[in-house]
Amino acid sequence: MDVSEQIRTATWADEKAISALIGLAFATDPFVRRLLPDPYTYLKSNAKYVGLSSGPAFDNGSAFVIGDMCGAALWLPPGAVVDSEPLAALRDQYFDPAVLDDFAGLIKKSGTYRPDEPHWHLTLIAVDPVKCGRGYGAALMSHALDICDRDRLPAYLESTNPANLSLYKRFGFELLAEVRLGALPARYPMRRQAR
Repeated sequence: MDVSEQIRTATWADEKAISALIGLAFATDPFVRRLLPDPYTYLKSNAKYVGLSSGPAFDNGSAFVIGDMCGAALWLPPGAVVDSEPLAALRDQYFDPAVLDDFAGLIKKSGTYRPDEPHWHLTLIAVDPVKCGRGYGAALMSHALDICDRDRLPAYLESTNPANLSLYKRFGFELLAEVRLGALPARYPMRRQAR
């Protein structure tokens, strides 16, 4: 069976499993782990992060999983808004206090690259590290980009790992900037033009 045939729309019932998957996949992400250097704190924070940062994806049918939780992609549809207050509370509770000011400034600086016009926003994409290299991430990306193309809308993401830039470029995303502030690793806003 083609891996793309294993994609389904995720629901809120999948949130905990997706949170665990995201936790595994981002455990070595340089940006995320600078914010959350303590492993226990990282895992506690991550259990809440997915629902808070990507809830509209579950609400709007734009959260996708592949296989038996082999990978997941969470997309915010045009016009979707994430409630920033619970995210700020999570940040204040768990992030390394030494980077809070730089983090807030970096997010603001990165946000200037987000399109003003309607667009799809990839908040998170991950593949279980033991299942990488089997085409799951590519299938998830193609699935969602087909929706972007159907709607003739651009897509946007902010990568936190330079190792992933070549994958996104392969799917037509263009690097807009390497955004840095203070001692934090860079964020990489990327945009794919409407097709």
